Amino acid sequence: MPAWNIFECPPERLLELFALRARVWIAAGADPGAFPGGRWCDERDAGRRHWIALVDGVIVAGASLGVHTSLADVEEAAAYAGIGWPGTGPVAAPARVVVTAGWRGSGIVTGLLDRQDEAARAAGAVLAIRQASPMLRPLLERRGWCCHGPGPADSRFPGIRFEVMSWQLWPGTCRS
Repeated sequence: MPAWNIFECPPERLLELFALRARVWIAAGADPGAFPGGRWCDERDAGRRHWIALVDGVIVAGASLGVHTSLADVEEAAAYAGIGWPGTGPVAAPARVVVTAGWRGSGIVTGLLDRQDEAARAAGAVLAIRQASPMLRPLLERRGWCCHGPGPADSRFPGIRFEVMSWQLWPGTCRS
């Protein structure tokens, strides 16, 4: 199997990344009609950092990260109200980890999560939050993330239950 390498996504390859997101999720059972133009992106993507994993120049995986001034500024902020975080400071919102089926189990997800974690710390984030798929949740828990229960239903992903998760980037213990 050829080696993969992870890079920050250059702007000229973002449309390829957005198309990969849609293909991966549609293959996993997402509603194809929820991805206009065969892409998964929104207005927040313009302010996020994006990483891609390449094999022979082809994008086989990707991930992104947004950093916000407060928990109230994150997408779907109400979903995180129950985490019990009274703090202030930057909040990281890693998201959209996708890997083509043929590359799952190769370590790419760990590499992408490492990039997200490093970038969150470098940005001074004191908390990271996300909604994780059933496949991603166990990996995140092994990395110290805490599960807070189900996230809001998403009609794009019928039958998939996402979990609200958090990771404290300051000393202390997880509150679940």
